[in-house]
Amino acid sequence: MLKRWLLFIAYMMVIAWLSLTPAPPVIEGDFLGWDKFQHAAAYMVLTLLAGWAFGTFSLDLKRRWRMAVVAAVSYGGLMEIAQGLFTTQRTAEWGDLLADLVAAAGAYGLIMILNRALPLFKRS
Repeated sequence: MLKRWLLFIAYMMVIAWLSLTPAPPVIEGDFLGWDKFQHAAAYMVLTLLAGWAFGTFSLDLKRRWRMAVVAAVSYGGLMEIAQGLFTTQRTAEWGDLLADLVAAAGAYGLIMILNRALPLFKRS
């Protein structure tokens, strides 16, 4: 149970560092180097980790994963605000937050599809 939360929090810290560092690592390539893809990938993983961590609560599956979406998108919003307020080389962008939202919603959709296909997935 604790490992779920530790992994979730550690990943949030990695996102914070990547979001606020003046010169984050650069991925070369057309698609993988695209900023919005990187946001989407990072926040899809964050949503999945949040849903896994929230599995430690007594919540039904849909509620747990909806909370995970809200948590991930809220964190994305906080990171955009922090970029705008606390950095000079980084900027807050609505497009980044939209990529975070699309990814979180995609993770939710994936979980709901898997839940229908794999009844054992209903367990945390």
